[in-house]
Amino acid sequence: MTAPAAGPVDEKDTAQDALTEANAEQADVQAEQDGADAWKTREGTAPASIVACPNGPLLVRGDFEIVTPDGVPVPRDRETVALCRCGGSAIKPYCDGTHKLMKFDTARRRPVPAPARKAAEEA
Repeated sequence: MTAPAAGPVDEKDTAQDALTEANAEQADVQAEQDGADAWKTREGTAPASIVACPNGPLLVRGDFEIVTPDGVPVPRDRETVALCRCGGSAIKPYCDGTHKLMKFDTARRRPVPAPARKAAEEA
């Protein structure tokens, strides 16, 4: 499967992506200054926080664990991770930037499937 050709770049999306990447890089730099694995054992680690980036990934920070449906921990080496929500990443559950090529749009409304719509109307 080939990736779709990149079209015109939306300056607003590019600026938001740059800000998102800068925030993640800043968190990584801080983690390195604290010690490479300090976040894994730090007492009083902040609870997890999730930021839904417009047209992009979910940024997850803090004390959390990602597991597979079988309960097996997914390895991570950063305190802050970007989780894919466009479905196109080659390194799921992590984001690889494919949302930009797909022109993933979180504001676009998706149609409700007919069975769900019918059930909602009957309720």
